[in-house]
Amino acid sequence: MQNQHLSFEEFKAYFQDSFDSQEELMTEYNSFLMIFKQLDQMPVPDLSYREKANIFRRSCQKQPQEPSLIFTWLGLFRQPAVTFVLGIVIGCFLMSVVMNDPIDLTGTASADELLEIEHTRYSRTYKGKIIDEFYSEFENPKIVLEKAGQDAPPQRTLHGTLENGEIYVVWNL
Repeated sequence: MQNQHLSFEEFKAYFQDSFDSQEELMTEYNSFLMIFKQLDQMPVPDLSYREKANIFRRSCQKQPQEPSLIFTWLGLFRQPAVTFVLGIVIGCFLMSVVMNDPIDLTGTASADELLEIEHTRYSRTYKGKIIDEFYSEFENPKIVLEKAGQDAPPQRTLHGTLENGEIYVVWNL
């Protein structure tokens, strides 16, 4: 069986922009034909139908004939539905771990030690360890929530001292 090769016109259509002159194009086409003539003269062993089918299958798949187990599992996890379900399952598992073992803050300190509240008719004063830690740059800080009257909106202010008690500070919050 004689193999059919590209004609000069087809070769020219594919590679015309690659060469500067017609002579270079013709020289390249002749060397192209000589290579295929040499390949045509080489003996090719006959293959069985099974070998031909295996070669065809491998060339169509462009993968190894038998993919490994790792690639099979990775292919399964790359599917969006499986990834979504895994995210839900892992999230539920983490939430159950967190919710079944909640952090217990009640045993460490009582609310009376952390925050003191003083009530008057139109104001509330908050002071204690929480306020001291939050406003550590002030000495004796306290937050005052005052109302000018019964229907007036409350105004929050921070009272404290700076510079070893020399400067008294009132900030609107």
